[in-house]
Amino acid sequence: MTVVGSRLHRRCPLTSSGPRFKSGRRDSLFLQSSCLRFSVKTVGRKPRRPGWRNRKQWSALRDGRGCPICLGAPPPDLVAELRTAWVTVPKVAPLPGYACVISKRHVVEPFELPARQGALFWGDAMVAAEALTALFHPVKMNYEIHGNTIPHLHVHLFPRFRGDPHEGGPIDPDKASFVRTPREISKIRRAILNRAAGVPRPRAHDL
Repeated sequence: MTVVGSRLHRRCPLTSSGPRFKSGRRDSLFLQSSCLRFSVKTVGRKPRRPGWRNRKQWSALRDGRGCPICLGAPPPDLVAELRTAWVTVPKVAPLPGYACVISKRHVVEPFELPARQGALFWGDAMVAAEALTALFHPVKMNYEIHGNTIPHLHVHLFPRFRGDPHEGGPIDPDKASFVRTPREISKIRRAILNRAAGVPRPRAHDL
């Protein structure tokens, strides 16, 4: 796994004190707890404008006619298909255990789902969250719903760790991102599918 952040460092073992991120502090606690080897480099991204700045485009996004998720379903980076949701795990993410749970049904807000489907969707989201928790043992799972760019219901799952690069502020991919290997993504896929199938939680030495 590779950490992408503010400066370029050579790949180094976790016994070192770790790189400095934009905050200037060292993040060795997080890196040691995650058992990672890492390198850090500058990330440059243009700020995203909210989709509603263009009214015509926003209308098409909201009603599904122009929704890239609906038009491109199933979404890229798909690792698991659950009853009412897709779970995606992109190669580059703000945290090692990040995943996104996307509603198969096009709605903008959670309350727009019919009662039964809404309950099933939240159940699917919790399956993914529980699987990630069992796999990564975070100090806290963060849940975020935005939809300012793509107004199609999706839930971001962020397993947090002591000393992670986003402590003390919002989760910012420009501050630090992690590049997951195919093997690491496969572990996340297997954990989610096993949890959905009712397989008992993995033990630490099985990971």
